[in-house]
Amino acid sequence: MKGLLKKGISLMLGLTMVVALFTATSFESEAKAKKASAKKNIVVVLDAGHDTTHLGCHYENFEEGIANLYIAYYCKQELEKYAGVTVYMTRYTLECPYGADPNSATKCLAARVNCAKNAKADVLISLHNDYDPDLDKSQNGSKVIIPNPNYRPQLCVQGSQLGQSILTQLVGTGLTVNNWKLCPNGTGIVTRDSTSGKYPDGSVKDYYALINQSKSAGIPCIIVEHAFCTNESDRLNHLSTPEQYQQLGIADATGIANYYGLKLKQ
Repeated sequence: MKGLLKKGISLMLGLTMVVALFTATSFESEAKAKKASAKKNIVVVLDAGHDTTHLGCHYENFEEGIANLYIAYYCKQELEKYAGVTVYMTRYTLECPYGADPNSATKCLAARVNCAKNAKADVLISLHNDYDPDLDKSQNGSKVIIPNPNYRPQLCVQGSQLGQSILTQLVGTGLTVNNWKLCPNGTGIVTRDSTSGKYPDGSVKDYYALINQSKSAGIPCIIVEHAFCTNESDRLNHLSTPEQYQQLGIADATGIANYYGLKLKQ
């Protein structure tokens, strides 16, 4: 009898341990599944290039800093229709939020990169429009400036793919692809190297501070040049009204959403 009792107790203890182990494993599996399903939002920081202190291009009745802010607002508005993304802007007004010194452009750009770092950005996208200093009216259309392949080459790959996704949408608005005379390649996806700056590995830096400082911080950064204000067709058909700026902002947002595989909220 005692032997049977001991055997019964042993079986009960064994069963209890199996149930406890099964329950613990189930809870652990469920917790892992929940953790896997709770994906981190993609964090996009939109930089409306220039401001009333650090002026961009201006021609006829076009002022770049104002146009860029319109486009950024419309891009943010459209992008927030998608699930799985958090959107910030480096500025929300016409004034520079980083100091009103017209000679502080370098500090202003560094502050915009810091804004992206503090937001833990997955990408920094700077929105601009173009101006040909020689008033070459044949220069028109869109291009995207991406990181060069030096130092952190994966950022070049990401920039190229994202840039192409956005450029595809911009061409859909009726803009052409710009063959930039400073760096012509016919694709509209271009890089530009510094003439003297070097990265820590000794390779040539990117020319644009926003891109090279973002690269140093490990953040992919691209500069979207939507259209040329010095080209009459671009200016009249794409850079003259809020509705046209909205169209550009929506194109940017759609390109971003397509690249990251975002879906519209239900």
